[in-house]
Amino acid sequence: MRKTLFMLPLLFASVALASNNPVERWANAVGGRARVATIKSIYREATVEFGGYQGTLKVWHTADGKYRKEEQIGTFSTIEIFDGVNGTVQQGTEQPRKMTSAELEQTLSKRFSNSNAIFFVFFPERHRGSITIADDNTIVFKPEGGIEWRVTLDPQTSLPKTMIHREGERTITVTFDSYETVEGIKFEREIHRSAGDPSRSAVIRFTKTVINPHIDASLFSIRAE
Repeated sequence: MRKTLFMLPLLFASVALASNNPVERWANAVGGRARVATIKSIYREATVEFGGYQGTLKVWHTADGKYRKEEQIGTFSTIEIFDGVNGTVQQGTEQPRKMTSAELEQTLSKRFSNSNAIFFVFFPERHRGSITIADDNTIVFKPEGGIEWRVTLDPQTSLPKTMIHREGERTITVTFDSYETVEGIKFEREIHRSAGDPSRSAVIRFTKTVINPHIDASLFSIRAE
């Protein structure tokens, strides 16, 4: 009996510690680590509003950090690919090219942007980099060789409210306006991306989400001259 009574305070202390840890609260709010651990890849489609233009977005992400993004806004189109080591960009009908060092630094973190941050923050043993909790409970993570992300959780839902990062001299703030549940996992449904200049702000509304679609390895390759 004494042993049982002695263990009860430790149990309550562990529960309290978990409830005060923003990463654990985020993981539970999304759907739980166990459910997230079953995700190997995600495919999403969205509409985009940027600078008065309308567009579309298609993006593939894998849990190990590969991604492909196809974006079309007005007459401008771009394809970005990261195969886990190298990044490639193709703009319009131009020849594909390797990413510059500055672009690659952004890409090393961009692969874990928005909902895809769960692959890095929830499973730090899978990736290299750092995760810290600031005094205001902001979750700060930085993939090795990439840039820093600062995630603030909504106090009511424990889901991300904002994600902030730097792109050169600009501070980019992504605000999560609404969420949807797909196969037991919460994903952002609408986000606003602000760079401090209204003409460069964007609204992204996701219209399709597929968990664990079949992904051919060729999706993450494109010949760069």
